[in-house]
Amino acid sequence: MQKTNNGLNILTVEDNPADLFFIEQLLQGSRLELGKRWSADRIRMAIDLLENEEVHLVLLDLSLPDSFGINTFLLLKPFVQRVPVIILTGMPDMNLALEAIKEGAQDYLVKGEFNEKLLAKSIQYSLERKRNVERLRESNERFNTVVKATNDAIWDWDLRTNEVFLVGDSYKRLFGYDIVNAITPQDLWENSLHPDDKCRVIGKLQSTIQEGVKTLWEDEYRLRKSNGEYAYVHDRGYIIYSNEQQPIRVIGAIQDITARKRSEQTILASEEKYKQIFYNSPYPTWVYDLVTLQIIEVNDAALAKYGFSKQEFLRLTMKDLQPPGDGVEFLETLRNPGLIRVIEGKLWHHTNKRGDVMIVQITSHLIDYFGRTCMQVIVNDVTEKIRLERELAQQQKLKQQQITEVVLDAQERERFELGQELHDNINQILATSKLYLDVAIEESEPRIELLSKSRKNISMAIEEIRKLSKELIAPTLNDLGLNQSIRELIRSIQMVKKMKIQLHMSGLDEDSLLPERKITIYRIIQEQLNNILKHAQATTVLIKVAMMNDQIYLLVKDDGRGFDPRTRRKGVGISNIISRAELYNGRVEIDSAPGKGCRLEVILNSKALPE
Repeated sequence: MQKTNNGLNILTVEDNPADLFFIEQLLQGSRLELGKRWSADRIRMAIDLLENEEVHLVLLDLSLPDSFGINTFLLLKPFVQRVPVIILTGMPDMNLALEAIKEGAQDYLVKGEFNEKLLAKSIQYSLERKRNVERLRESNERFNTVVKATNDAIWDWDLRTNEVFLVGDSYKRLFGYDIVNAITPQDLWENSLHPDDKCRVIGKLQSTIQEGVKTLWEDEYRLRKSNGEYAYVHDRGYIIYSNEQQPIRVIGAIQDITARKRSEQTILASEEKYKQIFYNSPYPTWVYDLVTLQIIEVNDAALAKYGFSKQEFLRLTMKDLQPPGDGVEFLETLRNPGLIRVIEGKLWHHTNKRGDVMIVQITSHLIDYFGRTCMQVIVNDVTEKIRLERELAQQQKLKQQQITEVVLDAQERERFELGQELHDNINQILATSKLYLDVAIEESEPRIELLSKSRKNISMAIEEIRKLSKELIAPTLNDLGLNQSIRELIRSIQMVKKMKIQLHMSGLDEDSLLPERKITIYRIIQEQLNNILKHAQATTVLIKVAMMNDQIYLLVKDDGRGFDPRTRRKGVGISNIISRAELYNGRVEIDSAPGKGCRLEVILNSKALPE
């Protein structure tokens, strides 16, 4: 306890009144600033005073009625942790003195061998030593508190003895070795270093110490734990030098950075993976600042697509990629992450270095780019796709127009032929029959003959109408079947035209064909046979129908006069055949030349129509 401004408070523990009087006289004769003074002749009484009074110093006699020798001090010791104690005894026992000093007493005086000056000097030295001990104790307490609070393992290496002392239990907690406030086994640290790090770490440490200049050494390495696993550590040491500038101690701290190191490795691996994806992406990709719209990173695909060098690209902003006067809505949405879906859902225009306009689709997402809020953009150039889609739409529109024209032409042709047939043939027959009936009604003589002719003409008209209806109305293929219907068609043609027609059908499963497919096959054959009758002047016709692998193969070949397929034809027969085939995802091939006849091949899909 420190001396106050009111003087030094002293407790004298002495059972001999003469000795007590002598000590009091010596104290008064000294030049010490004295305060309160108490005396006790027993340990119990001394303890009570220490617990209730502010005592700065204790003068202790070891021979008391309730205690004797070193035991007297040991009984008092718990109550004088911060109060210096000077032993006063009549026994000049040096062993006892050393034992008392060892237990914490500040000094040892033999009665009758000291005067007021020696007593005063002993008191002053004891007070100063106690203050130093107390400061050291408080410093140690702070140090131990820091050791407990930190996660580092504190070590103290004495370079003169080559002993390493581990402070506290941090080394045990971190690495599992049962070493607490103790000197480590010889070469424990060196043997625990990872083989790949050992030479580097030891070499750097020895070099730093031998230089005799630096006071700080630090390194990162792998240290083996007691379970055989390796931990990543950050080790740093402070080098202490003697007055002769010779290194004598190194005090350091080992920090386990395994978790941080693995996180760094994970981040580095993730960054490397991201870089590979970014730079090797086949799509143009770049990163721009969300505030300034400045492009700050770009991949090779973007350089190739837009034609800029990397230095040129990094001088651009997103606005520079827009055509003049275009992209106001686009630029407004670039700064607003909430409108990203608006950007991604539309087609936009970009210009390259040559000034060509591209139609692009954009995918964007926010990223943290080295502490900056940025947007990563992935661009898909759909210019060619849009062009092809437009061309395809135009071709489909044109094809639909052609199909419509063919259908209308076919309808007009059928109407013309129907009207011509009705007018030139059936109408004439019926008109003649009416004339016969009129004469038969007015004149009786040739009545029977006229009625007979009228009946004959009406029968002819009925037969012509039946023939015309048969050509116009699709045959009931479900009743006769495709094979039989085609043979009936061939038979009707051969009745009016002496022409040899051969039919070969193979592999055709009519039950698997939809009625529409059957009618298409029938109409194509009918259309081509009508073309042969009108134009070919053929004598032989070969018809083949086969089915393989869900496809129907159809061949109609004649030995007629042929034609040039490249020339434009007035009729619509071939156009009708092509249109019917295309409706079922089929294709038509025509092989003909003047004088070489004609070979018509059609391949149809036997299943459902294409989506």
